[in-house]
Amino acid sequence: MEKLSRRGLLARQRGSVTVEFAFTVIVFLMLVLFVAEISRLAYVSSIIDLAVSEAAKEAKNSSSSQSGDYRSRFEQRLFQRGGSLWTFLTRADAVTINIAYAASINEMINHGGSTADHHFRPLARYQLQYRYHPMFFFLPDVWANNFLNREVIFVQEYERSKFMH
Repeated sequence: MEKLSRRGLLARQRGSVTVEFAFTVIVFLMLVLFVAEISRLAYVSSIIDLAVSEAAKEAKNSSSSQSGDYRSRFEQRLFQRGGSLWTFLTRADAVTINIAYAASINEMINHGGSTADHHFRPLARYQLQYRYHPMFFFLPDVWANNFLNREVIFVQEYERSKFMH
């Protein structure tokens, strides 16, 4: 009788260990996937920082007559020569680019500039918005997409003389 009750107790304990292990593994895997997703988000963020600053720097240093307008130069640098990691991590439909030009600092501050014509507007605001698509774990879209909005303001080198007046 005593042996029978020990066997029953051991069988029940093995079952409870299996259930506890299953719950622990699920929580552990969710935690690992969450950490992987946050790491990927941080990495994409740093890649976007570098890509936007390099593309805007190249665009501002080129004359608009050299290769079209500043926007085409910015997009060319961003998408064609952005590096293998940029093309691996991004999709063309996930990126929105806005470039606004202003004649003065006050115009840039008060109105954000104009997207129409870059002539006689030496200040430019290059803005890139990236729509993040989670790969490993669900993240709220609003949080991730606000986190991946970059903009830089530069003085266009070939329009600089207009700024000095």
